[in-house]
Amino acid sequence: MTAEGTVAKPPSHVQTLTRLSLWALLLLAVANGLFLYLLPDQAATHYAWSIRPPINAAFMGAGYLAGVVAGGLAILAASRWRSFRTLTPGFFALGVVMLAATALHADRFFWTYPPTWAWTVVYVLVPPAAAWLWWRQERSAGPAPPADHGTMLVRWLAWPLGVLLVAIGVVLLVAPAAAAAVWPWPITPLLARAFAAWHLLIGGILVWGAASFRQPNELPIPLLTIAAWSALLLPLPLLYGDSVRSGSAAIWAWVALHALLLVVSAAMAARAVVALRAAGERM
Repeated sequence: MTAEGTVAKPPSHVQTLTRLSLWALLLLAVANGLFLYLLPDQAATHYAWSIRPPINAAFMGAGYLAGVVAGGLAILAASRWRSFRTLTPGFFALGVVMLAATALHADRFFWTYPPTWAWTVVYVLVPPAAAWLWWRQERSAGPAPPADHGTMLVRWLAWPLGVLLVAIGVVLLVAPAAAAAVWPWPITPLLARAFAAWHLLIGGILVWGAASFRQPNELPIPLLTIAAWSALLLPLPLLYGDSVRSGSAAIWAWVALHALLLVVSAAMAARAVVALRAAGERM
């Protein structure tokens, strides 16, 4: 009972419909991620649109495989909604931008190829589904827990990194030709906008987390998702060095950004896991 005599709500559980949506996310992420990251050459002719050179398909695949980490941890490890709620606004942004990219560049898509329609349906459904599931979960959620001092460092680090990634995403979205001119390897305006979706997803997780992280259990899943994304991206310039623009300073800035994201997110996730274990708590 609270001081006013009302019953305090326990930490909100993960609803069945939310768990089912996580399974759908996981399956889609596995299928897309493995194909694009491991078989990027095939994306030139066997995807919703022709993705060339292979480094671009691998970049897209890294985003989906990071989604595998997010979905897998949320299904297997999360006992509370707040453990992964910061992912939801980012996935909403991802869906909106991918759908916008599809509409703006519809002439680049293979509309006689059935997977193209599956791609389109997925991104038509993702934004309203994410918003609806968020509303359902938040409606039954208890009050936000008190802020733990252990999350303060994460919040301070998340602000600048998140704002930077969101800014990159906005430039890729609204000025794709200008962004393509300085990107470390060749990309088309369609790819620039698709890449914008991933930057807005990861940046959105960081910005929303900086504003709302309260307890250590809220940190590992979003931070490990970000760490996985950067860990998968960092090898690409080595694996596809023939696609990287020689002498480009942008590649060093790109590598530095993802190295920083990897180190910070992995270290802060590990710190949170240690705190949870010391307190005998679960995510």
